[in-house]
Amino acid sequence: MKKVRQFIDTSGKLSQEGFLKKLGIPKTFLTFHNLGSYTSEFVEIGMPYMIIYEATDRKHGELNSLEFTESNKNYFFSSVSRLDLEGKRSLHSHDFYELTIVLEGELHLQIENETVAYHAGECCLCNKNIRHKELHDSEFEIILFMFQEEYIKSVLEQDLLYDEEGQSCTSHTFFHHLFAENQKLSFYSAKEYIDFRRKTLFDPDDFYRLINAIVLELSESRSGRNYMVRGYFCRFIAMLGDEENYLIQTHQTRISKEERLFYQVSQLLQNRKGRISRGELEAELNYNSDYINRVVKKHTGRTLSDYSRSFLLKEAADLLKNTDKRVGEICEELGYTNRSHFNRLFIERFGMTPTEYRELEPDE
Repeated sequence: MKKVRQFIDTSGKLSQEGFLKKLGIPKTFLTFHNLGSYTSEFVEIGMPYMIIYEATDRKHGELNSLEFTESNKNYFFSSVSRLDLEGKRSLHSHDFYELTIVLEGELHLQIENETVAYHAGECCLCNKNIRHKELHDSEFEIILFMFQEEYIKSVLEQDLLYDEEGQSCTSHTFFHHLFAENQKLSFYSAKEYIDFRRKTLFDPDDFYRLINAIVLELSESRSGRNYMVRGYFCRFIAMLGDEENYLIQTHQTRISKEERLFYQVSQLLQNRKGRISRGELEAELNYNSDYINRVVKKHTGRTLSDYSRSFLLKEAADLLKNTDKRVGEICEELGYTNRSHFNRLFIERFGMTPTEYRELEPDE
């Protein structure tokens, strides 16, 4: 029995689809745009972070998946899909960081125009918006950690260390390198991903125990769960950053003029929480707004206004999580005069009402 699958299979806590419907929980917090695109699909997550376990079963041609995320309802979602044996799936990109960890077997990951192999105990951290996909041409078990930038930043900022004089400081991690790169709007900016290659003497037992500890915390509605999971993430990141355990290499792939413009638009929308007009984008980027709209549509399958709205709704979700403001106050602050219209847009994005989203937060 596999190390991680053993816990997952024997936990007895995985919700079946009927149970999820009974609780009114969406089947998945993943949202896909531009499905079937020749360029790339675009993926969003409706929670601060998600964990996905995947295992190929080439004998039966199936991909088994389990999703875990943090809520007060022990949220799990399991699914089985057909393997893409002919490699027809599109590449995808997303607006979050994705850390792929190989638990067993060998994973072939296509990143832009190259294919990279990863073995058990090795990892790959993909920056936001870099196109990639898992190839289904081998047997593997993997865990995917998906982090919204705001969430992983807050996790690392609160991981304080103290010197002999009692002064606090935070550790500089490989994530901070990506944070800095993503702030650049330079014409010469590049897509990046980071390899973590296991060294010969590295014993992976702690590695697997830490993953199981995270999954175990998410399976229980206990006080302090949110802080425990944050602590485990910090330990996992520290483990990967330890050069005695891993050889760490950063790779870059050059991007096209259109891709660069799309990332510049995304960065401006993120910085302005989606509140920037077409005229302001034109003035900032020196491109016609119709052309900007076509580029955004090509990369996300959404219009510029829809894409801008997604950043505004993220801000609404953040205010729901981190403030005591009433929903009506948040609507007014974000410029929505019709609360029913705001609720409809929020449900389309997150699969639940603003009130239900706020109630998903664990009681600490």
